[in-house]
Amino acid sequence: MPNPPKTTERSSHTEAVRTWRETWSATPTRTELLDLFERALDGLWRRAHLSLGEITLMAIVDRVLHDGTERYPHLAVLKLETSGLNFGELRQSVQALAETLLEESLTFLLGELLRVLGTLTGEILTPALHAELHRVRPEEAKKGVKV
Repeated sequence: MPNPPKTTERSSHTEAVRTWRETWSATPTRTELLDLFERALDGLWRRAHLSLGEITLMAIVDRVLHDGTERYPHLAVLKLETSGLNFGELRQSVQALAETLLEESLTFLLGELLRVLGTLTGEILTPALHAELHRVRPEEAKKGVKV
């Protein structure tokens, strides 16, 4: 059976991010938006780390972050650490960014990470990663609960 084309892979991950986004009942502030995406990326990191290990996962995220930074230079302040992405510096400058640009860049980063992880694992991790994404809820971010 031939591998599905990249556009199909990309669209399934884009669709997962889109449906996750549609579950939000209100438009989040920049800080809330950052919290949601940070928690989503943390969840994906934890889930993928179980299967891929630290070195492999760091190499993958580094590549995705590199691609994201080329497209969205403000993402260059994200720091890759052994525990995942550190949003500290982006959090300090988040109010200076347009909300649409912030959401677009974080959506790209999240979708691209899902796509690359899916491609490299033959989509084996995709259902678990998509489920992990959908566990992140805006209400928890507003309460300050970190899953």
